[in-house]
Amino acid sequence: MSQQSEIANDTLTVEERRIELVKTVRSMVDVPMSSWAVAATIESLGIRDIDAESDYEFKNVFDLADYVFEKIQLEIKDEDPSKRKKEKKDGLLKSIQLFIKHYSGGMVLSLPMLVQIAAILLFEYALWAWLRFNEAQATVIAFGTITAFVITGGFIQVIGRLVSKYKGEENYYLSWKAITKVMRFAVLVVFGCAILLILMNMAFPFYPAGMLILSIIYYLLISFLLLNAAILFASELRFMILFSITLGTAIVILLMKAELFGVYISQWIGILIASVLMGGYAFLYYRIKISSLKQELLKQSLPNAEVSYYNNYRYFIYGFCYFSFLFIDRLLAWSAGPPPPPYLIWFNTPYELGMDWALISFIITIATLEFCIQSFSRYLIPAQKEYTLNTFEAFNNFFRRFYVKQVFLVLVISIISIVVTYYGILSLRMFENEIPEIRDFFANPITFKVFWMGSIGYVFLVYGLLNCLFFFTLNRAPFALYSIISALVINFIVGYICSRIIGFEYATIGLVVGAFLFALATGLRARHFFKHLDYYYYSAY
Repeated sequence: MSQQSEIANDTLTVEERRIELVKTVRSMVDVPMSSWAVAATIESLGIRDIDAESDYEFKNVFDLADYVFEKIQLEIKDEDPSKRKKEKKDGLLKSIQLFIKHYSGGMVLSLPMLVQIAAILLFEYALWAWLRFNEAQATVIAFGTITAFVITGGFIQVIGRLVSKYKGEENYYLSWKAITKVMRFAVLVVFGCAILLILMNMAFPFYPAGMLILSIIYYLLISFLLLNAAILFASELRFMILFSITLGTAIVILLMKAELFGVYISQWIGILIASVLMGGYAFLYYRIKISSLKQELLKQSLPNAEVSYYNNYRYFIYGFCYFSFLFIDRLLAWSAGPPPPPYLIWFNTPYELGMDWALISFIITIATLEFCIQSFSRYLIPAQKEYTLNTFEAFNNFFRRFYVKQVFLVLVISIISIVVTYYGILSLRMFENEIPEIRDFFANPITFKVFWMGSIGYVFLVYGLLNCLFFFTLNRAPFALYSIISALVINFIVGYICSRIIGFEYATIGLVVGAFLFALATGLRARHFFKHLDYYYYSAY
């Protein structure tokens, strides 16, 4: 029996029907925004003007809605104030619990970097770092690392999109097919770029052949590590990323302490083991899921190549531009003088220390975005059920308030993370007499200057990324793409001019200005996005 027929039961009096209708509407919307919202709810129950007159003795649905709305308002006033207070308190506690849950989930992605930093401070070694690397060795690894992030950035973004889509539908078969399809292409591109770099260096030498070969080995290994980590992250198997990175780091430390190999081979073994472990775990996870659900028996296939390209090329370009944005200031600083660098790009220790210092505050803040986007997704469906076409303004207003709260949260966490990072690292000065590396860290004022400029730039960047996550959730990739392309161009132009005219460390001004433009462009789009969220939501799928 439907709710309408239950309410309009012939055995009930008109007054009893009215009471039942008030209860039903209250159970559906709790606290309605207006009588219009009540009218929409009543109509969703199948009650027409003719029913309002015959069953409830009102001229039409809107008169009936006015009556129900008034009754609900009286009920709310008569309710025990402590009940509402308790509900608000419970809601606050729930929000705090969700923040802890999702923020810690976001930090799982950041913890591998913190593990690397801790390993360097305690044991001098990490997966692709060592305190005693000279500038030539650091240049080799930095070039390979940056190239790996930039070349795989687009594939990482596409993997995240496809896995989230198919796994969200619990279709592990298509999710794995999408992963293998992207990985095949990614592997070809990674090796192709390696060959291209060798040929370019032969034609226009920018590094000695030995340096370039070492750099390419790091580039290949780190690329496969990043691609495998992307699969696990998108599949929400994030703890395995942390475990694999930690184990790989431990292997590097043990091999170096045992003096079995040199630092290069020890690190290659550690990276390879971590990568194989992540890839093997992902393979077993999907094989078990597909087999247990018998999804391989269904006739399923991915969209054809043209459709796949159209659906994903914006995400690929965004990923490429995002990682290019993160590293362009370093490349500009390391290629500037004085004195002129011995090769095209030459590692600068004070600059890198300042950027790594700022990067710690960035990864602490960026974990907040996990909570923000999960909260957005959690509110969307209930809000869709509560609000109707007649109350879309209330729907938009609710999410505009929600957006302002998320921006405020990100800003607060950003400030806290910068302060904690600054004084946390500064506290290591107590060991500078015992550990020469710590004394060297604080010796150059450029490190401090770069830290503060980098930290400011990262605050703007996190705000822009927050906006982009909202855009991606409702399939508005162009909003994010055009913003990051503009920001990347400005980052390069401003950074190039400042690093050549003022000083190499001022390449960070390009980062700050580019990140500010990114924040401004995405912020303006987000303002329009949430003002018309009803349209973007209902047209997203």
